[in-house]
Amino acid sequence: MAPRIPHVVLSKLKEIDPEATFEGTLPRIQSSSGAVYFVKVGSPSEAAQYEGEAQSLQAINKAAPDIAPRVLKTGVSDTEDPYFISQYKDTERLSSKAAEVLAKRMATELHSPGHANPSGFGFPIPTYCGVTKLENGLFERWDECYASMIGDLLGQLQRKGRYQNLCLKGEKVKTQYVFFNSTW
Repeated sequence: MAPRIPHVVLSKLKEIDPEATFEGTLPRIQSSSGAVYFVKVGSPSEAAQYEGEAQSLQAINKAAPDIAPRVLKTGVSDTEDPYFISQYKDTERLSSKAAEVLAKRMATELHSPGHANPSGFGFPIPTYCGVTKLENGLFERWDECYASMIGDLLGQLQRKGRYQNLCLKGEKVKTQYVFFNSTW
């Protein structure tokens, strides 16, 4: 027997699609109306991770509509478990041409003057790459933002005592190439 859809998720899906019934297993839930949703529920310790994911996807979609799944519902249940519901985007390997188009859209739309963060470069709350927390922050210049992000990642790797060669290369990129070539 397939696991049931968690109650908090089912009630939020009913708010989105009131007349529908739902089936599937997390993370892919199908609605009888034809919509497909990406759904996940976490533990209380993951609440900040879910919030960072939701806010970053919302910011991406504001700047570049439809480039990322649209967040439909997110929050924390009565039992303090975070939940997340978005459009389901069936992703597959991109052709070289499609990857080029995506890269161009991300570079031009996400960082265009009309959509760039008025407070600077970066993001105001921590986000995560898997379980790796990125502190983020807002910076006046792109190179400062990048140096902080890469510095944060490299520092985490160094504290774990692993990947020393990678960390040395990362520091070289950060100091010799990013700041040296900075024209932002």
